[in-house]
Amino acid sequence: MEGDEKRVLFKGGLVYQHDGDVHHPRLADIMVAGNKILKIGSDLPEGGAEVIDVRDHLIVPGMINAHYHSHDTLCRGLFEEMPLEYWLLYTLPMGANRTKEEVRLRTLVGALESMRCGITTVQDMLGLIPLTEEYLDVVVDAYHEIGERVIFSPMVFDIPAIGMIRSRDELPDNIQKMLGTEALDAKSQLDFLDHQMKRRPASGLLNWAIGPFAPQRCTPNLIEGCADLADAHDLGVYIHTYETRAQILMAREKYGAYDGSFIRYMQAHGLLNHRLNIAHSVWLSREEMDLMAAADAGAVLCHNSNMKLKSGVSPILDMRAAGMRVGLGCDNCSGSDVQNMFQAMKSYCMLAAISDPLPGDNLSHEALKNATLGGARTALLHEELGALKEGYKADFMTIDMKDVAWLPFNSAARQLVYTETGRSIDNVVIDGRLVIRDKECTTINEEDLRSEVEDLMTSFIPEFENVRASREEALPHMLKAHNNVWSTHIGLRRFIARTNYGDGDL
Repeated sequence: MEGDEKRVLFKGGLVYQHDGDVHHPRLADIMVAGNKILKIGSDLPEGGAEVIDVRDHLIVPGMINAHYHSHDTLCRGLFEEMPLEYWLLYTLPMGANRTKEEVRLRTLVGALESMRCGITTVQDMLGLIPLTEEYLDVVVDAYHEIGERVIFSPMVFDIPAIGMIRSRDELPDNIQKMLGTEALDAKSQLDFLDHQMKRRPASGLLNWAIGPFAPQRCTPNLIEGCADLADAHDLGVYIHTYETRAQILMAREKYGAYDGSFIRYMQAHGLLNHRLNIAHSVWLSREEMDLMAAADAGAVLCHNSNMKLKSGVSPILDMRAAGMRVGLGCDNCSGSDVQNMFQAMKSYCMLAAISDPLPGDNLSHEALKNATLGGARTALLHEELGALKEGYKADFMTIDMKDVAWLPFNSAARQLVYTETGRSIDNVVIDGRLVIRDKECTTINEEDLRSEVEDLMTSFIPEFENVRASREEALPHMLKAHNNVWSTHIGLRRFIARTNYGDGDL
């Protein structure tokens, strides 16, 4: 019964609220009952609750990482300065046909890092290969085991991975096979997801979403099926779109029936609406931004992985001018190497700053809103997650302001975005449960996890080195295809590069 719910009173902290003073938040208590915030106010009565003293602390809504893949967590630190299409050569085989124990461990590692950095929800757009019930259960159970909230969207596609390459016919057959040439059936994947969502309905820490891989990897039948499934279950949709320069060329060259636009392709097949979130969106045109804003569709920006994978910089200021909604993400552990929304927020503000030489808006509070409420909105969960409000889920972190990052304390929003790294976090609450308490994880044994991962890596790394060696012959062909992309004029600039690089736009 409701009256029997466990109550915890977080007493005496500075409570960061989006609609309050974002620089100097008010001093207040937060009463948690069960998995929700019951009351926020001054000098709340204890009423038999467990009391946690959070004086000299800032209480902040839990971050929502709105674009993440747990399938390559163990590849952290293996890549540097490698274009996306090259990177696929190595990461695709390391994410397929893994043991169930490896799938469990990689899920736990990513979730643990997320929790320690104040990320209380991850949108796991997971490549489960093969897409089986056994694998799916391992992932969902791992999130439950560690206590991390997940918006889960196993990726679906019916055009093989070679479809990511613009000039695929120029690659020898054996190089094409390295990337993947096997097509999957659209209906069987959609039926599988529909069954799983009914078998394991959303509850507690589990939320569902629909994850078509990318427009160029989904036929019209699959796009329409994803739109129908999202409508039937009232879910958000996440899809990689315009991540690289090659992808806008593919849209223009192969999707002429849709005015050379992936956005119009999705629109024609029922996917452009309030449910849609396009991940990355580096090479989105202004016309397409206006289409998305009119449809209340959004983008999830992953600046750090886009920079590391040499994809370019998303046009933040144009998206803001168009009125598009925005969430923030960290992407893969091999693509940005860390699940840290403080880095994502800082990149958002810094890249916006160098996008216009004139004085601009103060964006720190906006970055925080995008990293919390904006992320919740991508999954249609913005009325229960992403803010410190009465009745919302109790997902938040406490930040110890005795850390030097807060000496002196001048602005909560600015110092959270520009100064904080996650080092000052000492408590993390998810669904009303203290999963990190006094900097210690309360849900799993970290030393056991470390030991298990170290044992696993003794076989994982040799396997990866074999994959790396087997890809050497592909590199000259990939370089030729890459140079062709960059020597073609498209009329958009999303890159900071050497002058006179080929004939294309930088």
